[in-house]
Amino acid sequence: MKKTILKCVSIVLAISLLATQSFTSYARTVKLNVPANVDETIFTLDENQLNSELAELNELEAFLETNQNATYADLADSHSLLISNIDESASPMGMGDQDKSGPPLGIPSFIWGCLLGVIGILLVYILTDQDKAETKKALWGCVTWTVIYVVLYVAWFATWETAN
Repeated sequence: MKKTILKCVSIVLAISLLATQSFTSYARTVKLNVPANVDETIFTLDENQLNSELAELNELEAFLETNQNATYADLADSHSLLISNIDESASPMGMGDQDKSGPPLGIPSFIWGCLLGVIGILLVYILTDQDKAETKKALWGCVTWTVIYVVLYVAWFATWETAN
């Protein structure tokens, strides 16, 4: 079973690669009109500024190399200046601050179920680590869309029959 799935995935990837290559052969060159007042120096790397910004981390790294048994908790308890501007969160860009019980990607679970149907329910179930309350919201979204679809279909069919 695993070999079959891997073969299917590799075939899909190969076809998408070939399709992408064929699309790029038809692409035309686009001239960008960059305004003259754009400051291009913001796109260059200033190593001196980078080193000054990372100086605190370099000091912390040097301290941790000499004191390999030191932990963040030890430094926090001693109110060390080495970690004064460092957050204890291990997740990038504050993503760890999000509560784990919320909807996936900040999109309400009802919308997942309403727009994506059964696939949305499955995604909510997987992304929320099997949170039954969020999965139930996605299920209600799917049921709502199904009811709306059936009502519109019956109305359209009734209109079609009365017109003929």
